[in-house]
Formats: sequence, C-alpha cells, structure tokens
Amino acid sequence: MAKIVLISGSMNPNSTSKSILKRIGKALDKQGHDTDMICVLETNFPLYHPLKPMTDEMQKVSKTIQSADAFVIGSPEYHGGYSGALKNLLDYQDGSGFMQKPVALISSSGGMKAGINTLNSLRLIFRSLHAHVIPQQLAVCEKELNEKGELDEGVQKQLLTLVKGLLQEISLRYQSK
Repeated sequence: MAKIVLISGSMNPNSTSKSILKRIGKALDKQGHDTDMICVLETNFPLYHPLKPMTDEMQKVSKTIQSADAFVIGSPEYHGGYSGALKNLLDYQDGSGFMQKPVALISSSGGMKAGINTLNSLRLIFRSLHAHVIPQQLAVCEKELNEKGELDEGVQKQLLTLVKGLLQEISLRYQSK
C-alpha cells in the first residue's frame, strides 16, 4: 500500500482545511494506506532564507515528504491565494520529494467557491515542482458545512471522487514501475 502525506497549510487551530484532510486521511487509512499529516501550524519554520541551515524539524519534514508516494495538500484561501505558511514550507523543499508523484488539492474559504483561486495557484506551484497534480480537486466554502462542521452531501461525494482519483493515479504509478 502507498504512503500518502497530507499537508495542512493553515495556521488556524480550528482549520476547515485540516478537518477535511483528516477526513481524507481516515478514508485512506481504512483502505490500508499509510498516512502522515504535516501541519504548518506545528512546524514553526522560520521565514525562508536560502543561507539558513535547516533545523531538525525542517529535516524531519523533508524526510517525510521524500518518503511519500503521493500527497493531499490543503490550504485556506487568504486574499485570493494559498497561505504564506504553506509557501514557506514548500520553499524549504528542494522539489525532488514531489517529482512525478500524484498530488490532490483541496481548499476552503468563507466565500462561495472562492477557494478556486487557491487551487489554481497550488496547481501551478506543484507543476513547477514536477508533481503530477490530479484533475480532481475540492473547494469547500462555509455554506457547505452544517452547524456541526460536517460536509454537506454534495461535498462528501466530491471528496470521495478526489480520493478515488488519487488512488487511481497511485495505482497507475505503481503499474508503470
């Protein structure tokens, strides 16, 4: 089975993106995959500087990324884009950990489908890292959550479609090796 790393780009401890990533992680775990979560909130990386040596925490995160077979990346939308904390974490990576690996993208926002800009921006970033960004993606707005913070039925179906698409890409990757 595959090792799938989920990366939460939110600095909010009550993040919708992180909650959705946890749900995806549980679905992948149930199917026998090994999942690991990286949360930018917990990494506390300093602002990227190319001459600063990597800390032990940075090296641990890089090793986790290098060991992954695939990724699910989630970020809230801030002012039309993904979080600066996520970009900072990615700037510390040399890119080889993402090369030719499947990546699924999710975003959450307060506005109706405003997370699309975040998804488009992340798609460009991961393409530049030579990752294989899958076509399925998920943008969730507050109106698609009930009082308990649960996803509405339509979003749950989209989430399952995203997971299925990621697993298909992982399967194709293993078949080609």
